[in-house]
Amino acid sequence: MRQPTAQWATGPAVPVVSVVVALAIGALFVLASGHDPISAYVDLFRGAFGSPYDITETLIQTIPLVLAGLAVAVAFRSGLFNIGAESQLLVGAVAAGAVGARFGSLPGPLLFPMVLLAGIGAGAVWGGIAGYLKAARGVNEVITTIMQNYIVVFVMHWLLQNGPMTAPNALGTPASAPIGDGAVLPVIIPNELVPLTRLHAGLFLAVAAVVVFWFLLWRTPLGYELRAVGLGARAAAQAGIDPRSRTVIAMAIAGGFAGLAGMIQVSGVFHRVFDGFSSGYGFDAIAVALLGKNSPIGIVLAALLFGGFARGGTIMQANAGVSSQLVSVIEATVLFVIAAELIVRLLAARRRGPKPLEAIA
Repeated sequence: MRQPTAQWATGPAVPVVSVVVALAIGALFVLASGHDPISAYVDLFRGAFGSPYDITETLIQTIPLVLAGLAVAVAFRSGLFNIGAESQLLVGAVAAGAVGARFGSLPGPLLFPMVLLAGIGAGAVWGGIAGYLKAARGVNEVITTIMQNYIVVFVMHWLLQNGPMTAPNALGTPASAPIGDGAVLPVIIPNELVPLTRLHAGLFLAVAAVVVFWFLLWRTPLGYELRAVGLGARAAAQAGIDPRSRTVIAMAIAGGFAGLAGMIQVSGVFHRVFDGFSSGYGFDAIAVALLGKNSPIGIVLAALLFGGFARGGTIMQANAGVSSQLVSVIEATVLFVIAAELIVRLLAARRRGPKPLEAIA
């Protein structure tokens, strides 16, 4: 029978401890900079959740983190390491922006499904390429997806700076033409309730994606096969599951989730594609998936935490004078502690002591 120590090492306590340790280390940096860590963290919390408007802004930051986190988690559950959620998100955004602008005169019932499918489909194809290279050629998906990130970033530079998607922009930032009104996600909270709120209907799409993620992985034969391949490709093959095809499918599904995140950013926030608009959501998603233990609820909570960091960090810098880069330090520390979870498990196993002979037999 497993001991309580082992349960602690593998349960939800590890992410909680990771966040606490990261906040403690962040407090030391605040002290070293000559500021009060308590005041800094109070401002951080107020900036994220201090008013209804702040909460809606935090949710706007959370939506792409949830979807990109799902993209990373699908791959993790299938035994893959998807570093390319950032490029899959950007590809989805470019496809959604291009379709939304090209067919902008169409009515919403026609245009919005086209934009939605363009974003999801482009991300799925881009993710599926890495899956195919892994399955057919044995190319490590970490290397492939990292290279894909660079490809998309520089292709976006060309498309938006002097390429076919370039359009005049009052802000001076390279951008595409605006999408049609029919592709814009509506604001879901009246301004009479929360003045100036931008919270859009992409929130409902994110919730639906979390439900799809849960249902797919734990309530369908395909999800069982993906998780079986993730636990052991050789054993899955002996059970009649083709690991190669499931690898391609897993990466395509992951890319679809990330592509949906890019589409939502275009349709719900910017209404066009800006050069470099992502703010690194795809990279933060790795920490979100790890902190959330690749579970639906865990990913939502982790994304909400990181969304609060992103929103509250700017307010903390303005009020407490503490650099918002401290948030990046905290996020990196969370990732570092989570990565050290294996050490925790090994220490817990040693404390349990050697197995009795009858258990070994």
